[in-house]
Amino acid sequence: MRHLTLPILACAAIGSQAQNYLGNDPIWLVHSVCAVPAPCIATDSYNYSTIGDSVIAGTTWSKVVREGVVSYSWQSSPPVAPDCQGEAPYGPEWHGIYLVRQEGRQLRIWTEGVDQLLFDFDLDVGDPLPVSYTNWNTEVTVIAVDSVLIGDEMRARFELNNGSAQYLIEGVGSSNGLFEPVGIVLECGYGLDCFGLGSQSFYPENWEGGCQIAMGLGSSRTVDPLMVFPNPANEVVQLSGVRPGSVIQLLDPVGRLVMQAPYTHRALDVSGLSAGVYTLVAERRSVRLSVLR
Repeated sequence: MRHLTLPILACAAIGSQAQNYLGNDPIWLVHSVCAVPAPCIATDSYNYSTIGDSVIAGTTWSKVVREGVVSYSWQSSPPVAPDCQGEAPYGPEWHGIYLVRQEGRQLRIWTEGVDQLLFDFDLDVGDPLPVSYTNWNTEVTVIAVDSVLIGDEMRARFELNNGSAQYLIEGVGSSNGLFEPVGIVLECGYGLDCFGLGSQSFYPENWEGGCQIAMGLGSSRTVDPLMVFPNPANEVVQLSGVRPGSVIQLLDPVGRLVMQAPYTHRALDVSGLSAGVYTLVAERRSVRLSVLR
């Protein structure tokens, strides 16, 4: 088992010396789902990876690049808008280079000529999440702490409330990603699908293959079709083709994020939603869901 929830181990991880967060070729697989605008939905799957170092005023920063592929889906009746179809791969030049460094139990980012906090992992239950590059909500707090195994190191995991991200993982980022916002963003939903070191994935523990998307080495995991039934629905729907722990997101008819939660059961309660056609997103795939009242 790579995932441990023993409180003693969690405390040991928090109290120990900070580990090397940016060593051993870390790689992140992240997705975003955005209305661009609705009814056009853009699903972006992308990797962050390190490509060397840069020195600024005597301080060494790790260079992180992003590359991925955007796919478009039209969530309305024909005709489909010409700019809302197909997919478009992109390379690092689209997003440039992010500069990140570790300072103790923090990750920091160099942006707009300023050294800013990216994440602070020196946290305990009840602590508020500091305002940072990824968080501007002063009401996000830590409600539980456990541990996960990344490589041969135990890393603390912090469960959060009052934000769109469910947790932070020490040295990795949030459940939304590495640079993605932790607070609520109505126009988009984000999710960390996989974190690995080199060609081996470590989070989540049941991810098979590496974390690199198909435009690179690809993952060996066989993807089952995403299905939801009954559809239309008015209370509870069943999902298939979704792994436990995956982030489920629902976008309303105008593309706003109305629900985001980890998938832990085979049923999803939609009784609190108004009637309409929603986009259900899981593991970088989407399906339309009609809710009746």
